[in-house]
Amino acid sequence: MRKLIIFFSFLSVSLSLFSQPQMKFDRESVDFGTILLDNPVTAEFKVTNTGDSYLVLTDVKASCACTAIEWPEKGISPGESASIKAVFDAKALGTFYKEVEIHSNTSTEPKYLQMSGRVVANADEVTNTEGFDIVMGDVRLNKDTIFFDQVYKGTNPVDEILVLNTTRASFEPILMHVPNYLEVSCYPERIPAGRTGRIRIKLLTENLQEMGLTQTSVYFNRMFGDNVSPENEIPVSVVLLPDFSNLSTVSRGRIAKMKLSTTNLQIYYNGKPKAKGEVMITNTGQQELKIDRLQVLSDAVSVSLPKKKVGVGQTIKMKVEVTKDRVKKNRGLGILMITNDPESAGQIVKIKAN
Repeated sequence: MRKLIIFFSFLSVSLSLFSQPQMKFDRESVDFGTILLDNPVTAEFKVTNTGDSYLVLTDVKASCACTAIEWPEKGISPGESASIKAVFDAKALGTFYKEVEIHSNTSTEPKYLQMSGRVVANADEVTNTEGFDIVMGDVRLNKDTIFFDQVYKGTNPVDEILVLNTTRASFEPILMHVPNYLEVSCYPERIPAGRTGRIRIKLLTENLQEMGLTQTSVYFNRMFGDNVSPENEIPVSVVLLPDFSNLSTVSRGRIAKMKLSTTNLQIYYNGKPKAKGEVMITNTGQQELKIDRLQVLSDAVSVSLPKKKVGVGQTIKMKVEVTKDRVKKNRGLGILMITNDPESAGQIVKIKAN
């Protein structure tokens, strides 16, 4: 009997030795070439678990504070892949060599990935214009959309657009059709030839009248007398939430709490022109739940609620309908709910209609 126990113990240990996760990278080094000062560039490394047990990245860190890391903190199943992104923001001129150190359950020793290149101040020397993919006339931008997501009333967040002047003359960046809830400033006011500048967009939430999603467009002035068109349009989106900063500790213990039956609604057409579904909304808090605003993120979606106030412990049904013909004209389907629940002040329900 003792021999049998020893045998099974040995077998268990042997199996555990053969059942191991394994890391395989699509590449282990990135040469950025020549990049511009203050222009962040991103290296993406794809890691695949080629083993036969769960792969866990326990820690991923960079060799300097100038590199920000995004990595999958959840485990990776056998045969599955994930990405590690390293964003290098150069603050000094000259050549550089940086490492990304990866700790995992595959070994007690870390794995190292490398990034290298040269940082210059003059755009004429740049061989890698990564990050300036948007062409606006004779200059390039790092992005052409502005999105202030989940912003609380009373705050004034800031976003920036980087501008690379690829011309041989100085350039003055100007945004046209700016609404009163945006404040725009440029640094410097005129960007020298071959250099970069910043357009700073500050959101003035005190000038926004409605909670929820507000959308508009501003336009980049590419030349003197430029007109507005889709080619120089920069969409701006804001999701504004109520201000809960004045809630006392006692009040926070007696808040409304919204619980949804799902935040990813799956509905089916079943051969009909419209798909229908429902979401159950329950107030599990200690205060009346108020749905202050209900917004559909596509005109293909229609919603109905029996009421917008839900008592403590009560449940109501939100009916959702999607018109198939309109979906083709819209990219995404969803519902935005603005409530008095601080933890779900701007709750989005995503919709997938098949």
